[in-house]
Amino acid sequence: MSSKDVCWVNIELECSSRKRRTLFYDCRERTLDGKAASQAVLHSAIEGYETSCDDRLDSRKPLLIAFHGGSGQPEQMEKLTGFISLAKEQKFFVAYPEGLNRGWNDGREVQARREIDDVEFLIKLVDRLRQSFPIDSKRVYACGISNGGFFAQYLAARAPNLLAAVGSVAATVHEPMYKNLSVTVPVPIVFVIGKDDPVVPFAGGEIELARRKSGRVVPAESGLEYWIAANHADSRCIDTDLPVLDSEDPTRVLKRVYPPLRDGKPVVAYIIDGGGHAWPMGWQYYRERYIGTTSRQLDASRAILDFCLEQSR
Repeated sequence: MSSKDVCWVNIELECSSRKRRTLFYDCRERTLDGKAASQAVLHSAIEGYETSCDDRLDSRKPLLIAFHGGSGQPEQMEKLTGFISLAKEQKFFVAYPEGLNRGWNDGREVQARREIDDVEFLIKLVDRLRQSFPIDSKRVYACGISNGGFFAQYLAARAPNLLAAVGSVAATVHEPMYKNLSVTVPVPIVFVIGKDDPVVPFAGGEIELARRKSGRVVPAESGLEYWIAANHADSRCIDTDLPVLDSEDPTRVLKRVYPPLRDGKPVVAYIIDGGGHAWPMGWQYYRERYIGTTSRQLDASRAILDFCLEQSR
């Protein structure tokens, strides 16, 4: 499905003079000019938008929000993940917001993003979408890759009553979050982590892509411990080696599950031996010598979606 088959929602963040756009799929075949067989009408404007929904939509559906990585765009995130095709199968809403300057304020000390309140933007975006479409407020999920994955975690910590689950790909836990931010309400979380990620090192250290540094992460195991404690999950994990899907791909996947204790929430990690800074089964969006290998042994989109759809607030 191409971007012309979905509707664009343009909204403005009050603390910024710049318009923010979101690629949004509303579970129905329609185009921006309204020529497809749909009775929903969307009017986009700098001031906001207004939508009238088809009253025949019979039930509220989940919303999955997917955040692109640094320097990314909504269209690229859809190409990487293919969530809209899955949404057609399983009937849920998908939103791909655009970060200002192609990035997200995920809590790191990045000068260019420090004054941008992306948490406020997402709260307002979800509120507007809920007003316009039959979204189940108890089943709003977020996921992202790299900067987008860090932001999904940051959003879960800063707005814990917004999300029912989070997915983080190629993003463990950065040092400012680990040291300074407490998760006050458990939020189910699933990680997809490459052990040979040259950008976000599994062993911890400097985040670096093409000689550009952007903070530090704690070791992946420490990041998991952070979320295990926050979610009141059992530190005794259940490990499963996933079956080989592609005999020519040397990467291998270990699924690690930390079940919830009483009043807790689960933590799950797909740890990819040989995997890089990539979305498994996605396209090789950057040169391999910079981001490493994209594993073909795991469909990360389906793994994240299956995990999320089991969760509800």
